[in-house]
Amino acid sequence: MKNSEYTYDYFLTAFEQARDTAKELTESVSEDVYLKKPSEDKWCMGEILSHLVQAGNEYLPQIQKGLNKPDDQLKRGGEPFTPNFFFRWFIKIVSPEYKREVPTVKSFEPKQADKIDKEKVLADFITLQDELISILKRCKLEQLNLDRIKTRNPIVKLVPMSLTACFAIQEAHQRRHFEQMRDLKKRFSF
Repeated sequence: MKNSEYTYDYFLTAFEQARDTAKELTESVSEDVYLKKPSEDKWCMGEILSHLVQAGNEYLPQIQKGLNKPDDQLKRGGEPFTPNFFFRWFIKIVSPEYKREVPTVKSFEPKQADKIDKEKVLADFITLQDELISILKRCKLEQLNLDRIKTRNPIVKLVPMSLTACFAIQEAHQRRHFEQMRDLKKRFSF
């Protein structure tokens, strides 16, 4: 997917698939594999999924704030949607195609492996996906313009961003980390 032409259905499908992927990856491995770190300074599968929950729970309130306006103030318009240049660049950095390590913002750090409850982290992730899907269904139904509805960046609150950028960052970030989880599953499952 070029990260310059998103649609409601693209995002809906991506978050539905993310829910299924997380479930499959989590339920198909033992607790030992789920919590096994490839090295002391790298995350296990559970920490990766916990990180996705942490990051998603930072973006979700910003998305909700962007939509929490009187109806006549919500911009309408059609798809496709295109994030601005800066956020297209950022989406590339958090996508699986970008192979360099990206530092994690403190508020996005996962729970430590010994504090992770496999079923709870999965349930939290599924709940997050369900909320994103519900919001997107509303946006599609009301034909809300994801490019023109603005909110604040959850990391740097002074930076405005479109809902397109919020959803696209979430989607690319999840794909990146699912690839890492698949690698760990393959590496540690016998």
